[in-house]
Amino acid sequence: MLKKAFRRSVFWLIVLGLILYAIKQFPDQGREAMKAYQKGDYKSAAAFWKKLARKGDMSAQYNLGTLYASGQGVSKNLTEAYTLFQQAAESGLPAAQYAVGKAYETGLGVAPSGPVGLMWIRESANQNYQPAQADLGLKYLTGEGVKKDPQKARFWLTQAAGGDRPPQVLSQSGTVILPCGKG
Repeated sequence: MLKKAFRRSVFWLIVLGLILYAIKQFPDQGREAMKAYQKGDYKSAAAFWKKLARKGDMSAQYNLGTLYASGQGVSKNLTEAYTLFQQAAESGLPAAQYAVGKAYETGLGVAPSGPVGLMWIRESANQNYQPAQADLGLKYLTGEGVKKDPQKARFWLTQAAGGDRPPQVLSQSGTVILPCGKG
């Protein structure tokens, strides 16, 4: 229970910091989508992100996926959320790779598969996505889906805490990545 609370706290703190850092770097439609989202106009945000997602914008695909996962501005549809996360993950977006991994772990929008979920979480962690690193570290600490390994747990948790690397930007286009909705 404490581990889950810790994971969530770390995740949301990281997401908030990244949103605040990246908000000044939006392209026009992305900026309009985020303004609508921040005002609680999720329907308008979804409309903007749908246009961008169709053009292959991985950040828009991910953000739209979060709306489908939570049912904000669109009908809740975990299969559609997974599809959008998968598109962004295949384009290399670490937040989307993590969302795909969690979808496989929990069976939200896709048939559950612990090994496939772990593969996507590891891919995201290898790209310095801190929530994935923290999750992977806790898995090695507890033996959830992997063999317990305190050394690997320490490595991944240290990476999640900042390690020796500079801060990472999640999106090549500099657009904000929203937290994945709870399904």
